[in-house]
Amino acid sequence: MIKRLLGGAAIMLSLSFAVGAPAQAEELSDAQKAEIEGVIEQYLLENPDVLLRAIQNVQVWQTTEQARQQAEAIEPVWDALVADSSVPSVGPLDAPVTVIEFFDYHCGYCKRAFDGVKELAENSDGKIRTMFVEFPILREESADAARAALAAAKQGKYMEIHAAFMENRGILDEAQINTLAKDAGVDVDQMRKDMQSPEINGMLQQYAAMARSIGVNGTPAFLINGQMVSGADMERVNALVKAGLEQAS
Repeated sequence: MIKRLLGGAAIMLSLSFAVGAPAQAEELSDAQKAEIEGVIEQYLLENPDVLLRAIQNVQVWQTTEQARQQAEAIEPVWDALVADSSVPSVGPLDAPVTVIEFFDYHCGYCKRAFDGVKELAENSDGKIRTMFVEFPILREESADAARAALAAAKQGKYMEIHAAFMENRGILDEAQINTLAKDAGVDVDQMRKDMQSPEINGMLQQYAAMARSIGVNGTPAFLINGQMVSGADMERVNALVKAGLEQAS
């Protein structure tokens, strides 16, 4: 493995030499080029720290480039969600900090993070807007639960049914959804009608496309003022919220 790395590095450096001095490189014979590669390879063998630094620099570049590409992908999704009044949310539209969560009602990690998310939503002092993006990916019942929650939002009961679904520890089948919705004060018959509407189906399709476009493949995932946190890392979420509030003060 190390030999292959050294050989590859030697070839890369030889190619760099050729690019930097094309006229001279064209005059070199195959034997001379092989000799140069051998000298470079020997140098790397005798100075492995040079190769290590090169590999580290490539890794840093890759990480930086991935972050840049992700930030570019997030920006239009972020702008669209923040401007979309149909996305269920708690808190003022002009709050200095916005937290967007992508979640699934059958996701154990989402349920684990729920208390922290709920605290942000309920104790924001008007400085945090918390947005809830349905991203049902774990099972068929998740999609039904997401439709029910968005239908309940039409009755002004989103947070009530959202909390009920998140605190539920079983499968959200049709009967359980109806029971929890009724207990939350939702008109179940109207909810069932609205669940089949093209509007709600379109919202779920749009949310799914947005999530995948920014690399969200699991739940929960958070965007805090445009920065992503994957998984139920509420410590990181709270740190970014705190930083956003401090920057705004």
